[in-house]
Amino acid sequence: MIHKSINIILVLVGCYLLYLIVFCVIVPYFYKPKENSSWNPAVNLSQNEENVVSSDKVVLLQDREDSGLARLQLIKNAKKSIDLSTYAIQKGTYSDLFFASLFEAADRGVKVRILLDGMVNQFNKDLRLYSYAIYQHPNMELKYYEPLHLGKPWTWNNRFHDKLFIIDEELALVGGRNIGDKYFSAQGSKGASNDRDVLVFTEKLETSVLKQMNVYYQYVWEHPFTKSSVKKLSQRKEKLGERKRKRAIHLLKHAKEVYPLSIDKMINWKKDAYPTKKVHFLFNPHQRFNKDPLIWKEIVSLSEQAKSIYLESPYIVPTQKMLAYVDKKKIAIDHWKVLTNSVASSPNLVAFSGYWASRKDIVHFVDELYEYQPKTESLHGKTYIFDGKISLIGSYNLDARSTFLNTETMVLIDSEEFAHFLQEELNKTVNDQSLQVLEDGAYKSDDKVKETEAGFWKKLTVRALSFFVKLVDFLV
Repeated sequence: MIHKSINIILVLVGCYLLYLIVFCVIVPYFYKPKENSSWNPAVNLSQNEENVVSSDKVVLLQDREDSGLARLQLIKNAKKSIDLSTYAIQKGTYSDLFFASLFEAADRGVKVRILLDGMVNQFNKDLRLYSYAIYQHPNMELKYYEPLHLGKPWTWNNRFHDKLFIIDEELALVGGRNIGDKYFSAQGSKGASNDRDVLVFTEKLETSVLKQMNVYYQYVWEHPFTKSSVKKLSQRKEKLGERKRKRAIHLLKHAKEVYPLSIDKMINWKKDAYPTKKVHFLFNPHQRFNKDPLIWKEIVSLSEQAKSIYLESPYIVPTQKMLAYVDKKKIAIDHWKVLTNSVASSPNLVAFSGYWASRKDIVHFVDELYEYQPKTESLHGKTYIFDGKISLIGSYNLDARSTFLNTETMVLIDSEEFAHFLQEELNKTVNDQSLQVLEDGAYKSDDKVKETEAGFWKKLTVRALSFFVKLVDFLV
């Protein structure tokens, strides 16, 4: 009897695993996305409208600490509403300060909405306690996008990777950072993740890109894929949530006593702002299985028009399905400069192994390929500059997952002044912390930058994974 029961269990487990393979691997491999026939590129590089000035201004937030403080200051100065969407909120001191600031804002009447990826955050115990406190507050709501459903494996691949932070519907922060200590840590912090954000504000909301961002956020908030984080609370959970809230508020109060000028100061964004001809908001559609790759199509369109490209991505995994959208006859790039992680700096071994499998092809295709060397920090930025005047910044990684599976958000900025400043910032990382990869795969010697050796097991893992990832690069 026991033996028969074990056999039945094994058969059921086997059937379930087959079910997972079909919907998580086989269907995504063959599924062709439904494409929007009315789609057109946002920008035509051949059109040079010199006297055009939009109402939108942009500010680059590059430094980790500055970007973290900016978020707290934006919350502090919010008057009506705060809309946040991000992939993950990680346990740590910064997240506690962030939540405490949101609670304070809600206490003074600000409406706070938070949208997070369901699978990544659903089982975060620290976040769960915060969700109990949020549920009890009349001015706060927390929702999950596609929370884990064991019976619907076709929803597992489509993750919510948006990064959008809107204050009072008239100011927005768009970038690639999640909420966590490593994204906002002090200089020299071990495990730090380097990214960048763009702050967009306007003098005239009617003609601003912010109007589109607000509409998009509302669309996702009301989308059928989005579910409330909590449906009902027991008395025990109410107490746990309240205790968590009070601890965070106490931590924020202490931080304000120690760093009053940093957290409570008013911000004059205008002094660091750059004018723009136009700012466009880009996002992937909300479809299951493979999506119409709208952001990738925009990048391809710009690549077919541009003479120079400067890009940064944590890893670069150009798959055959992605390249099918590229007409090589239209590509006429005079100079192509690329910055990404090295084996030593990359914390994401699975995704990086996909890059490692294509590294030789990439170094032959582009003019300059640089790899970031610090062992204690990594690159997390997603940045593109076309012809020194069009900039893209946001959450989109150069891989199949960001192209076909995840939701993503980017801003496309038409501004030569901003692009020039952004390029200078990228050059600092290239010149001071990166090494150029030669055609034989070795590094070009540099007196200022030393090669950082990755550990034996890390290198072995990347090389071993690179063979496997080639087979499933459409999921990476």
